[in-house]
Amino acid sequence: MTPPIPKTLTIDDEGFAVVPAGLQATIETSLERTTPPRPDLYPLPAGYKLVHPDPADLSVFKRLYHAVGDPWLWFGRLLKGDDYIRSVMTAPETTLRYLVDPSGQEVGLVETQKQGMDTLEVTYFGLVPEATGKGLGPAMMEHGVAAAWSADIRRTWLHTCTFDSPFALTFYRRQGFVPYLQRIEIGTDPRLTGALPRTAAPHIPLADFSEP
Repeated sequence: MTPPIPKTLTIDDEGFAVVPAGLQATIETSLERTTPPRPDLYPLPAGYKLVHPDPADLSVFKRLYHAVGDPWLWFGRLLKGDDYIRSVMTAPETTLRYLVDPSGQEVGLVETQKQGMDTLEVTYFGLVPEATGKGLGPAMMEHGVAAAWSADIRRTWLHTCTFDSPFALTFYRRQGFVPYLQRIEIGTDPRLTGALPRTAAPHIPLADFSEP
């Protein structure tokens, strides 16, 4: 059993707050961009393409979600079940694209959701570990956002946190996103509930303070 998420935290004179065992705390940073995407400045490398997924086949989404997200403790979408995942994929406000390499293998995903009339959120973005460090990120970001873009959109935003790649914040800023808000997020460690294996994200201590 994991403890309930506290509604408040007591911060001591040195600025520390105790997080109950079984829970984790991370600093979430929200960033926004008010300029349109520029896919012309970031062409996809030869042989790579962004493809529209088949919502009838969730195996590719789940494989990518695990491959991209397990190192950074992505788990929220998997808790909802197949029907929920499919409903998000097919929702009119959602645009989901997979990045496919020259061999035909899916190596990345970018998902956006339109909010209201003028805002677009990048809800998921990432590459499988083998595809990182090849300069694919900027092109995937610009082409992925462009796939969802419309003339009435004035703002694109996303968030990252201290569980994410240490390069994430720098990457987003290079793509023109500017930080505007920070929050502390507290939640259950998904490795203790079975949502993710205990060996996932070894750089983040298990919230029961034990070894994997």
